[in-house]
Amino acid sequence: MEILDRPHHIQERNGPAFWVDEAIWGHRLHDEQSPWLIVLEFLNVLLAENNAGRLLSENGFNTLSYKPQIQLRLRNLVFNNPYIVTKLAQKTGDETAWNDWLVCMNETAGGLTKPDFSYLRQNFDSFKDFASVINFLQKSAIEGTSNKRWSSKFVFPFGPHALYEDLNIKQNGTLTNDRRFFARTGEILYLMLCRSRQVDKLRTLLDEHFIQASSPYDSMAHALQGETQYANSEHGGAFLPCSSHPVFDKIAEDWISILSCPVPTYDKIPHLVTMTGLNLLLYLLYRAQEVLGVDRVRLICEIVSPRKTVIRDLSGDSYQHNNLLPQQAIRHFINQITHTPAWVTAMAAPDPRLSVADLLHKTFDWAEDNEEDHITSPHRLVLQLEERAIIRHRQHVGKIHAAWSRAIGLSSRRSSRRTRYAPNDRLLKTLVVCCVKKRMEFREFLAYLHMRYGLVIGDAQAHDIIAKGDADQEDFSNNAQRLEDRLASLGLLKRLSDSCAYVENPFQRDQDA
Repeated sequence: MEILDRPHHIQERNGPAFWVDEAIWGHRLHDEQSPWLIVLEFLNVLLAENNAGRLLSENGFNTLSYKPQIQLRLRNLVFNNPYIVTKLAQKTGDETAWNDWLVCMNETAGGLTKPDFSYLRQNFDSFKDFASVINFLQKSAIEGTSNKRWSSKFVFPFGPHALYEDLNIKQNGTLTNDRRFFARTGEILYLMLCRSRQVDKLRTLLDEHFIQASSPYDSMAHALQGETQYANSEHGGAFLPCSSHPVFDKIAEDWISILSCPVPTYDKIPHLVTMTGLNLLLYLLYRAQEVLGVDRVRLICEIVSPRKTVIRDLSGDSYQHNNLLPQQAIRHFINQITHTPAWVTAMAAPDPRLSVADLLHKTFDWAEDNEEDHITSPHRLVLQLEERAIIRHRQHVGKIHAAWSRAIGLSSRRSSRRTRYAPNDRLLKTLVVCCVKKRMEFREFLAYLHMRYGLVIGDAQAHDIIAKGDADQEDFSNNAQRLEDRLASLGLLKRLSDSCAYVENPFQRDQDA
């Protein structure tokens, strides 16, 4: 694995205040971009790169530049269209409903220079049919109940016509791509998959399921949008520091496994979202671990019990330990500069403070401000950079572990004051769908989850914890038994005898039936 330098084309001062989080994890991971929005941004990049003839092909490290769709007419109709309900309630004739609605919509649509929705009358048999399609897309929207502005809401990604980037539409009609909810993490995901060893097989599946696939629901989006609308300029600036990484391969393998299931694509997307969130969470922790040089990250999972158990405390400790890893990595990453030949040279200069300040600027792109002028010690200058970097880290990257683990159903505070790893039913089903081809012996399933994702559930995976006396073998055995019972209640496990149970992939089982 090669760690790549920051490209010259994203070294401008309008970028990050200093290059620390980005040097470890990339530009950028962002807590306010949920796993769902990460996948949506990825699909936008995927479609744009396909249109440019570069489907999942990175022509040189960190040179990604793409022009996404904006689909302003579609998003106005679905999320900025209160008049449709009013016109339906008035129960006027079809001609009157169309005419009155068109007047209102053409006057209030946002982001369009000359709004004209008259083409819709040719695409729908009646105003009622048109309203039904709008209602369907509203109900199937991603995070549809959120209070985000209408230009930051998204229809379900039924197909290419339903994809568009996040926008901020100002009152004067100016459009800017917003980096709050599409914060580049989807671009990072795209680069990860481009660098995976399974990229060729994945490219074929993504083309089949998202680019070439025809869907009646995507046809609805096309009928509403009409001619595709694109951003005015290309978007660049994504950066991924690792030329390769085991997590890149795991994400690609998980996507291939899910996309190969014999069910409609729109049923697979929620599972893709969950596994993407889990793998990106592991990437966050693994990169911190690599910087710190510590042992492999583990996630001790409690299968929720009605009573407090030793596993609950261990799971809470595991969660807290992992939550602090990225912050510890920041400090270590910056402090490493003091053990380099460049530091020795700077300290031997006539003015060590000035030389160290220049070294920190070249290494971390950190420019001093007036508050640092009084600092005379080079070591104090490094400490000041550490503190500034930690403050910035806590604003977004430092919140990712908590935000994403909760979003994918990995963490919980149920029946406890402390947050701990306690996978919910949705995550458990996704793990089965992703990891089990047809069926897998239960103990083998536990071992696979531990080997692949670091999840510690049964006693065989917790032998060192048991050896240290932090828990008894019975504690983890009971934890595994609770998981077995949970999977059985979900229809994901079949017991053949008291000592033999098989986890079954419901998609494959239903296909065989």
